[in-house]
Amino acid sequence: MKRLLCIVLLALPLFAEDGAAILARVDAARNPLPSFSVDVSLTSISGTASESSKFRVYGKGSDRSVVEFVAPASDKGKYLLMLRDAMWIYLPSASRPIRISPLQRLMGQASNGDVARTNFAIDYNAAGVTAEGDSWVLDLAAKDPSIAYARVRLWVDRKTSEPSRADFYVVSGKLIKRAHYSEHGLRIEIEDLLRPGNTTVMQYAHLAPHENPDRMFTKDALGKW
Repeated sequence: MKRLLCIVLLALPLFAEDGAAILARVDAARNPLPSFSVDVSLTSISGTASESSKFRVYGKGSDRSVVEFVAPASDKGKYLLMLRDAMWIYLPSASRPIRISPLQRLMGQASNGDVARTNFAIDYNAAGVTAEGDSWVLDLAAKDPSIAYARVRLWVDRKTSEPSRADFYVVSGKLIKRAHYSEHGLRIEIEDLLRPGNTTVMQYAHLAPHENPDRMFTKDALGKW
């Protein structure tokens, strides 16, 4: 019995390490570029009504990004800056950038952070891994209690390391949002499980290497480049 217990205890760190490695591959599959630009469109659908917005995201590393508002025309001149968990918005009418929450909704079920960030490992640890058909299912635990979703269950293709589905839970344990990934992760359809029929489609396009200088990711540079 003691020998069996030792084997189990020795296996636990390897299991946790495997989960972290899978999550790292997921993030690498979603964005393999160290410095990049990508176009993002959001379409929020509620019944028969819909509205759309377009953005261009400039990123560097896993935790720095600037979001440029492209459309509608009334939003042009606005920018979001995200540095790890901190976010600011620049408005042409304001004298300085304003601190906001990455968790605030930008449109429909997409938050500011959903558009600005493409990396799961920033906010979550892989607490467990199970196999389900051709997928790994990762149980992700939030690193910080201020993160909106305390837990995420993420389905990952075992061959490609591409995500196929994610379920988002709040602190109470309630499942409130589900994301479906397609087109190699370039299209994400987000279901509002509290209000059936409301969905948000996030579409990525024109991901490409882009030299983004460090100064670009400062509050003083917002709206000035």
